[in-house]
Amino acid sequence: MSDTSKKALIALLGIAIVFLAYMYVFKPAQEDKDKLETECSDLQVRLDDLTAKEAQKDQLLAETEEYKKQFDEVLKNYPADLNQEVAVMFFKSIEENNEFVNNTFSMPRDGEFYRLGASASSGVGTDALTAEDHAKNDYICTSTTYGVSYKGSYQGIKDVLAYVAGYKYRMNIPAFNISYDNSMDIYQGTISINGYSISGPDRTPDTVDPGVAAGSSNLFIAGDGSSSAGASSKYDADQGAAIVSSNQLAIMLNSANSDLSSGVVVASNASKDETYVTSNENSRVALNISVYNQDGKNYVEYSIGTQKYTAEILSSEVAVYVKSSARVDSSDANGVDVTVTNTTTLPVYFKVVDDDATNPRYKLVGRSGVVKEYK
Repeated sequence: MSDTSKKALIALLGIAIVFLAYMYVFKPAQEDKDKLETECSDLQVRLDDLTAKEAQKDQLLAETEEYKKQFDEVLKNYPADLNQEVAVMFFKSIEENNEFVNNTFSMPRDGEFYRLGASASSGVGTDALTAEDHAKNDYICTSTTYGVSYKGSYQGIKDVLAYVAGYKYRMNIPAFNISYDNSMDIYQGTISINGYSISGPDRTPDTVDPGVAAGSSNLFIAGDGSSSAGASSKYDADQGAAIVSSNQLAIMLNSANSDLSSGVVVASNASKDETYVTSNENSRVALNISVYNQDGKNYVEYSIGTQKYTAEILSSEVAVYVKSSARVDSSDANGVDVTVTNTTTLPVYFKVVDDDATNPRYKLVGRSGVVKEYK
């Protein structure tokens, strides 16, 4: 091999060594250097940001606490879930507190419409969070629309609208329809009510206790649909005191010799004389009360002898207020023996006030169905 060829090979070998050194030593080292410089630059920016925040630590902590309080205040306006049992009791309370009857109402499944990823505030990228992380930390907003078919008085419907507007949780009414039935003197129609909930960390769903024994045939009254004195009701807390001011039937018992009114007066509407069933006999008389369903409507019929009156029940119960009085003397024999026949699932409640302690004017001598007394 000539000297020229040797020199050419040596030159090519040198070039190869330089190229390989550049590709596999210098270039990777330069890339690592550039990468480290970029990371250092990013870290410096973050350090500067944290340093600035550290200088404002007390202020930022105070603002964070204030925002958390505001956030918690917003959460209080919404339940932790749209529990169907709670919804049933909500619509039952509407009927109990107003002249309003839910003929039917629907409870579709709720659906998610917004998600607030509270876990992102930890500084971890949301892409790095698992489904379990989101389930534990995210606030999930859901909604549903309850469809209600109703009937009731005009005032009752106004009261229901106010009840929904003032309810402890945020709700709204997107659709409302009303018509007047002149023959029945009632208003009826449909209402759509939107319910909302926010579930998330430390949020506890509402629970309800309808007071129902296992296997009960009546959802809202304990016992087997009987007249059990132990059956729970909304009136237990005040022993039926609320019936005095809100009732479907009133019984007034006084001396038969009273010049002010009849000795026995039974009425479903005190302002309408045609609803009165009375007696002036100075003796105990039989008062029969029948609660029944006909053609999908509930009625109460009450009678003394040949006198009787029938009224439609527009509430979810029959509350009877009995206002009695002490005996005037030994000759004062006026009183009623009440027999209640209840063939509906509606509960019948009696509240007896001021009856004679030793010789009561009022006696419940017979009953069937759900009937309860408060004295």
